Amino acid sequence: MTLTKQALIGELVPAMLAHLTSIGVDACKLAAEPAAVIVTVDGIVLDWVEPAALSSGCSVAALYSGTEAPPRISALRDTSEGRRNFSLLHEFGHHLCPRVTAVAAALWELPDGEEGPFEEDLVDAFAAAVLLPTDIVSRIFAEGVTAASVIRLWQSTTASREACCVAAAHRLPAPGYVMLLEPNSRSQFAARHGDVLPIARGSVQPATRLQPAVRGGTARGVDRPTFRSGVAGPQMYLDAQAADDYTFAVWVTDSPDWPTLAAPLDTGPLGHDGHCADCGGDFKSWKKPCETCGEPFCPQCEACHCLPGGQRPVANRLCTSCFLTLPLTAFLGDSTTCNEH
Repeated sequence: MTLTKQALIGELVPAMLAHLTSIGVDACKLAAEPAAVIVTVDGIVLDWVEPAALSSGCSVAALYSGTEAPPRISALRDTSEGRRNFSLLHEFGHHLCPRVTAVAAALWELPDGEEGPFEEDLVDAFAAAVLLPTDIVSRIFAEGVTAASVIRLWQSTTASREACCVAAAHRLPAPGYVMLLEPNSRSQFAARHGDVLPIARGSVQPATRLQPAVRGGTARGVDRPTFRSGVAGPQMYLDAQAADDYTFAVWVTDSPDWPTLAAPLDTGPLGHDGHCADCGGDFKSWKKPCETCGEPFCPQCEACHCLPGGQRPVANRLCTSCFLTLPLTAFLGDSTTCNEH
């Protein structure tokens, strides 16, 4: 029987921990002093860098380069100790993946395009497993995963908020996310469970039900998480609570671990609705809107509402007679029918 991705991660993380033992790495010392231990493995070089040296899309405060000899981890020193340690272990997990036979084989067997997101989830789980003892995690989540229980886990350990989100996500009763939000309602980190799409760092979360928690309180209800493109995902049950200028939010598709009224949810995402004057029709876009005019791009001619000379000038138009997308020179004036008709 084919394992689910979550179950597969559950098998691969112990294999990574066993590999540490086989190469003489003490997991307890690794958890206590990741920076000191990591540089003793395979000649890894650790650099401390400024934020500009890392991609803005990174979910952690570090970056791994395995193509260099020796391999290199670049990390932010100017961040909390908890986040720094989680980030270092996350990148160390990337280093281990091709060196652990079971992990390398599993990544090889994944369909094209799935190995990257899966590996990110795997190394998140590895980092959390190193930092958070199983007995503490099991005790905290004995009665389910809620925003309050994620906060208790964070307050009961020295692990980062991100590590606690990962540990919680692996115990969700259904597909969903455990998200850490900044005061500006942007997602700093989103650990996922099941077959939901990743939510990138920096994605704005405008969900109405979420806002009371972002403002420093608590929130529960049904709403939609939002992807970087601005597209709202499927409806989910939401439980959120603020703690020390951050908000922990638990999203789940069904069977939430808090009291709620069962309700049919809309499982489809919400795209951006628009109208293209050049193509003469309404459309729905799944891409991020234009940063200049704020309007979505037409999927046919890729135009937005910018004036000529804007970021995406109109170069093509859909012919309503032959249904081909043709250069503007194939049309007379504002006609939506090409010169061949």
